[in-house]
Amino acid sequence: MNRSVLSEVLRSPTLHIAPGSLVVARSFKHPTRGPVDCPAHHLLAAHARRAGLVADSLSLSDTDLSEALPEAPTTVFTVSYEKPEGGHRGLALAARSDDPAAIAFAGRQIESWQAVLRTRRVLYVITPPTGSAIDGPRTSGSPVPSQTTDATHSPWQPCGCPAGAPCPAAGNTKRAVRRFLDRGDEVVVLGVPVAGTGTWPTQALDGSATLVQTSQDAELLTINDPDRLAFVVAPGAAVSKVAEILHVLRRRYPRLRGQHPREWCYTMDDLHTVVASTLAQSDTLLVTGQESAPAIRTAITQAALAGVRVRDVTELANLRPGDIDGATITLLDTTPDGRGRREVGQALNGLGPASHIRREVRSYPEPSHDTTRSIVAR
Repeated sequence: MNRSVLSEVLRSPTLHIAPGSLVVARSFKHPTRGPVDCPAHHLLAAHARRAGLVADSLSLSDTDLSEALPEAPTTVFTVSYEKPEGGHRGLALAARSDDPAAIAFAGRQIESWQAVLRTRRVLYVITPPTGSAIDGPRTSGSPVPSQTTDATHSPWQPCGCPAGAPCPAAGNTKRAVRRFLDRGDEVVVLGVPVAGTGTWPTQALDGSATLVQTSQDAELLTINDPDRLAFVVAPGAAVSKVAEILHVLRRRYPRLRGQHPREWCYTMDDLHTVVASTLAQSDTLLVTGQESAPAIRTAITQAALAGVRVRDVTELANLRPGDIDGATITLLDTTPDGRGRREVGQALNGLGPASHIRREVRSYPEPSHDTTRSIVAR
């Protein structure tokens, strides 16, 4: 692709632009290359508007463009490249030839984005829309726990699922705590609850159970009666981490009893798995959506541990050339309608040949064996 990149300053005698304005090409006709598509025109327009310029996205496919028109009223900065499947893509910004501020801005924009044109992979982290505790196919007659939520004042449930999604994990955990306490057991809550999802488990437990968040905590745990210890899983805790804690507790307390695995929520465990697999291959993590989203908080934490840079591109104008200067980009989108994924994906599609890959890890009950964990990764 790099050998095909062609940057030129063209001019048009027929395109007229008002002072302080730019035309962002949705497409243009190159004098020798012919039609050039511009999928990233929304990105250029967003940057122009943030800079205080009026930006109109127009097709220039029928506009005369040439290098041999030095007195033309409009100057058009262009860059184009060959697509692997044939044809051309690129970027083009047009400004009045006698508008130095607009001319300077257009030239800088094309130059900066040209510097990061390349072939790249875009990995989309697909988050599950509902809690894995009950999502997916179920056998006939298999019980479905009541669907309760603690997310009265939050858009996210304690397990990390969106509020309104049919995930009963928090309610199941509270009922399990009460059931074990009524039997006279000492209760421990395993794992780290999702940050930013309300006050669970502080209010939910009323001081009646002990938090055991790591395997080290489990090694140091002291209880009154080893025969009367019970555990529940904190909603939003990564099940893989809970398994490490249980390994210690079962060694130390063989008569340990606990909450049934079919009541555990795998939402955040799946997210940990898919984010870790993409970040291991990525140069940058782009995130769109609410900062309070448990998925975003978790991904940012993992990116910090992996040494991967993170950029918030909830607003398209936040995306800058340095953010995509890499061979593999991971995108995590939590916007309700998927707008962020579509906008950023379209922009990246116009900044070099891109391979767009959806990656998902989803745990759900095995149809013929309700309590078996199945993982589909693609």
